[in-house]
Amino acid sequence: MNEAVLARALFRSGVRVLAVVALVLLGLELRWVALQVFAAAIVAAGMAPVVTRLAAPDGARAGHWRPPPALVVVVLYLLVGLVVLGLGALLLRVLLEQAALLVERAPAAALAAQDWYAGGARRWPPLAYLDLLGLLEGTGGLTRWIVGALRPVLGAAEVLLGGALNVVFVLFMALYLTVDGRAMRDYLLVFLPAGGRARARRIVTDIATRLGQWVAGQLLVCVIVGAVPGVVLGLLGVPGAALLAVVWAVCVLIPGIGPFLSAVPTILLGFLAGPTVGVLATIFALVWSQLENNVVVPRVMGHAVKLNPLVVLVAVLVGYQLLGLAGALFAIPLAAALAVVVDELHEERRLAEREPPAPAVTGP
Repeated sequence: MNEAVLARALFRSGVRVLAVVALVLLGLELRWVALQVFAAAIVAAGMAPVVTRLAAPDGARAGHWRPPPALVVVVLYLLVGLVVLGLGALLLRVLLEQAALLVERAPAAALAAQDWYAGGARRWPPLAYLDLLGLLEGTGGLTRWIVGALRPVLGAAEVLLGGALNVVFVLFMALYLTVDGRAMRDYLLVFLPAGGRARARRIVTDIATRLGQWVAGQLLVCVIVGAVPGVVLGLLGVPGAALLAVVWAVCVLIPGIGPFLSAVPTILLGFLAGPTVGVLATIFALVWSQLENNVVVPRVMGHAVKLNPLVVLVAVLVGYQLLGLAGALFAIPLAAALAVVVDELHEERRLAEREPPAPAVTGP
């Protein structure tokens, strides 16, 4: 009898291990699908407060017509899409005009930079030993460098256009999650034991709240990262400072290469205004990109999603190592979601340790 019970227990354990391994392998195979579903959940969580306020019925206005959630989401999509298209078209037009002007003025700018460098070398002799223009093969090499620096911007534009279809697919999934999210949650919770449904519902709700806070924190980061360059570059006299502020605000959403994509037009337009302005714009771009990556983003996002800034930095590094740019982009919200589960387990363990032990049962 004991051998039969042991055999059944081993069989069940083996089936569970195989099921876990199969789920892990399936998850690795479908990781990009999972990322798209997770992105849709983030978008839905970010829209949830607005949709609830505008579409959910309440007692104070029970007699008034309220738009259905799907209509509110579609209107939000249209408004955001019009703003993005308007800013994108304006930004692209200005960047193309300034890029053409920069290419036209590149030889003159290279000569001006050479004269500026020669004057600086006369005032400060150590510059003469660096021979920066010699490393760039003179004014011709500097001109080719200025023109070649425009290529990453064009390459990034191609990548963004290539991901447009995925964005549309994610938005449609977010629409369905916003409208039917609660019904989907309640349907899936039925498969859990009755004793754990309330806890699972609480965890799902907390995760949705953290994801919404991540969206709000990301918007705050965009405002901060865009406002500072707009003010500083405007004071330096860099042309198109307001649009460069938009570039910095948008590119902060692209982990890893975002600061580089922001710095390239900043430096190029700075040199378009003159060598001195170009050098100052270069220094600012390098310093601000480091502050953005290592101070602003970890501090703001850590406060928004209730994570330590060190955890935010490590999560971004791990996400980038595993899945590249996509992993770095979703690393913070995924860490926030996992933190909800860890906090729940931590609270359960803490309460269990505080409970007094059961009294021993003694005989008569």
